[in-house]
Amino acid sequence: MRVRLGAGGTVDDVRALKTWLEREEPLAELLSEKKLTIEAQTSTDGTRGRLGPDLELVLRVLGDVVTIAALTEYTARAVKTWTNNRRRLQGGDPQPQIRPLDTDGE
Repeated sequence: MRVRLGAGGTVDDVRALKTWLEREEPLAELLSEKKLTIEAQTSTDGTRGRLGPDLELVLRVLGDVVTIAALTEYTARAVKTWTNNRRRLQGGDPQPQIRPLDTDGE
């Protein structure tokens, strides 16, 4: 699962969202059981003309512990809550996008 913030997102937003996801149940449970990883990485197909680093979060399931549909639901719910909270506190909209990884994990 890939989570990318749009042009309104910053490096600090990516870090904050990663921390949020790591604390969100049931993602936190999967992380503590070493059945999920969440990594920030540089995007390989970033937005053209965007200034600064183009970072995204990649969530990888380790084993057959959760379906992609369930991970998508957990992630979408957590990202929506984080986005609403950020908008309320800071204004703006980082326009998050959630999509599955390619079959090769990229």
